[in-house]
Parts: sequence; C-alpha cells; structure tokens
Amino acid sequence: MEDKIPIPYNKYNYSNSPVLKYYSHITDPSNELYNSELLKLKEINSQEISNMEISSINTNNQTESFGENINKIKSYTQKNNNFKLKSEIDIKNDESNNNIKEKKIIKEIKPEDLIITKINQNIIIRINPGIYRNASYEFLSNNLYILLKDQLGCKFLQEKLEKAPYISLNHFFPALIPNIVELMNNSFANYFIQKMFTYLNEEQIEYILKIIKQDFFEICINNHGTRVIQRIMDFLITEKNRNLFLEIIKPIFSNLIKEVNGTHIIYKFIKLFPEFLEASNEIILNNILSISTHKRGNIFIQNYISYISSLSNNNLRKNIIQSLLSNCLILIIDPVGNYIIQYLLSLEDSNITINIINKIINNISFYSKHRYANYVIEKIFIYSNYIQKQSIITKLSSPEIISDLVFDMQGNFVILKALDYADENKRNIILNNINNLKSKIEEMPNGKKFLKKIEHFRKFK
Repeated sequence: MEDKIPIPYNKYNYSNSPVLKYYSHITDPSNELYNSELLKLKEINSQEISNMEISSINTNNQTESFGENINKIKSYTQKNNNFKLKSEIDIKNDESNNNIKEKKIIKEIKPEDLIITKINQNIIIRINPGIYRNASYEFLSNNLYILLKDQLGCKFLQEKLEKAPYISLNHFFPALIPNIVELMNNSFANYFIQKMFTYLNEEQIEYILKIIKQDFFEICINNHGTRVIQRIMDFLITEKNRNLFLEIIKPIFSNLIKEVNGTHIIYKFIKLFPEFLEASNEIILNNILSISTHKRGNIFIQNYISYISSLSNNNLRKNIIQSLLSNCLILIIDPVGNYIIQYLLSLEDSNITINIINKIINNISFYSKHRYANYVIEKIFIYSNYIQKQSIITKLSSPEIISDLVFDMQGNFVILKALDYADENKRNIILNNINNLKSKIEEMPNGKKFLKKIEHFRKFK
C-alpha cells in the first residue's frame, strides 16, 4: 500500500494573488490579455509604471498568513539534530528581532513595483530590486513565487540562502512546496532549487521526492527540470531515499532513455547507483526492441554495452547482447535498429559475428537487396575473419543469387564487396556468372557502369 504524502503547506496558495494574475498574463504570450497589455506597455515609460491602472485587479486583496507555516517547518526541520544545531542561533536571532518590531501587515509586490525593460524590441517585465533588498523574510516568503521567476530576484534569493542557509530555508521551504514542480521547470527558479539541496536534510529531500512523484517525467524531460533531478541524485545519501528514487524512476525508465533530457538522467543514475544495475538491466531487457529501434535509444544501448563491458559482472553484457541477437532479424531491417547490429559486428567478437551470419545466410539474397540490411552485410565483410568471409561469399557466388543481385541497386553493391574479399577461386566463379549475364546487364539502367566497376577484378582471373 502506497504511503500517503503529508501536505503541511497546502494552505500556502498563490492562486488568489492579484499580483500573480497581473504578472502571469503580462509575461505569458498565450494569454488572451497579453496583446492588449503589450500595447499599453509600449506606450508607457518604465519610470511611469507606477501610474498604470489595471482595472481588473484589486490590489487591496491580501494573501494568507504565513505564520502558521513557519511554525510547521521549524518543527519539521528540527527533527534532524544536525539541522537543529546549525540553525538554532539564526532562528533565535530572527525571533528576537521579530519581537522587537511592531507587527505589521505583510507587504506584497504590486503592479507598480514592476519595471519595464526593452531588449531587442522585446518587452521584459522585472521586479524593481529596490523593494526587496532590505525586505523581511516574511515579505520574501510571501513573494517567493514571483521573485524566483524573476532573474534578479532569483539571484538575490540565492545570495540570501548562501549567507544564512538555515534561517532562509525555515522561511522559504514551505513557500516553495506548493509550486515546486513549476519552479523546477523555470529558467531562473531551478538554480535556486539546485542550490537549496546543499542544505536540505534527508527528510526534506524525501518529502520533495514524494511531492514531485506524479510529475517526475515532465520534470525530467524539461530543459531546466532535468538539471534539478540530476542535482537531487547527488544528495541521495540514505538507502531509503535511493530506493524511493528507484521506485519513482522505474515506471518511466525506458521512456526517459528516448528523451534528449531524460537520457542524461538515466546515464547518471546508472553510474551513480551501481547497486541498481541489475534492476536497470532488467528494464532495458524488457524494452530492448522499443529502445533499440529509437534513434536516441539506439545510441544509449551502444554506450550502455560499452560501459557494462568494463565492469566485472559479465552477465549484464551477455544478457543484453543475447537479447539483441535474438531480435537480430527484426533489427537488421529497421531504419534505426540496423545500427545496433552494425555496432555488435564492430566488437569483432567471433561468436557474435557467426551468430549474425547464421541468422541471415539462408536468406542472403533478401537481406542483400534490403535498404538497411545491406549496410549490415557490408560490415560483416569488414569485421569478420577470413573463414567467416569466405562462407558468406560462397553463398553469394551461386548462379541463382548472382542473377538476382546484379539487377538490383543494393544487391550489386554486395556483389562488389564480395569481389573485394573473395579468394581467387570464388572471384573467378562470381565473374563467370556475371559474364553470362552481360548482355542483360548492359540493358539495365547503370548496367554499363556496374560492368566497368568489375573490370579491374578480371586481371586476377
């Protein structure tokens, strides 16, 4: 039975924030309000932004109090003794300062606090840095979502985190949770989240993993989210958290291999957690065809075989290669899959080569004329040993197969390759069979060109 995820911070919601509504539709071109607001912005000087009136926004609305969440995060983070010792002084100092100050209503960033910058004809909305430089943690926490999506605001919060990491986390961590998936995928906010993992304890990391479980695939394939996930892996110290990560990544493992950003996570997972190699290998085996016939997956399989070949566990490599050989006749005619068979031949393993030859030799004419299998046969000539070469050339030199291949564009290419590697006796047999068909060959398109190519082989006759 799956554990229920506790959500102690679910009351902290920005959905009713009037500023968020303003900020979102101004920066999102897909929003229907974007065009009308953009026209306004072009007419307004950045210094006069405070005079802008947005009739649809009620700036008097207030977001929910953050005090309750602060108490929750303090009790949550203090379960870890190391965290408590490091953060206790900062927390006490902050509490004493708050007691001295008179309690006031927490400020929010308002539309007039936004400034306009025009860069390369593009209107860029930013938050005026002056309003948060000396702001309280409460102010920063209540505006964390908007600040993290602002380039300057995100840099400022990273500096804040570095100077006082544990007091910052006590305020920022609960404010981050409700929108953590979106912020992980944000071009600016992801840097703050990556930095944050340096200071999180095991329980907090576990909590985040459970929160993002449902959206894990979307985060992994995102240009920014993939960096956050790779950063998380660096801090999976405990066996519990590693097993949790395995549980999350297992169902989407093969799909991540096929994604440009997801494949980086898989590479790191395999190298960082050798204890899960058996589990990874099993997933790959169960999806070997779909992975091998995918362009990115095909490259992954080649790199994976190269990696596990350097390990002491030879069974991993043996099982993968055996599975590929079992599917050889499907892969050899696939526009992508044929490359993995070519790769296996390039390993110059005699057992692998003879296995592939035995699978295709009885239907050599079909594969010689096939658009993709044709390339595999070329690689057989290059990487096989002398005996293996001659066995396949013997099959190709029969009059029936010669008469079938010389009239095919792909097939006559295989004939030329066979002549390159044939011994004198077999070369003469092939040339005699071609000579018997000379008149017919001359009548076919490019027939004279083909006959010209084999002329230099006649001197060996």
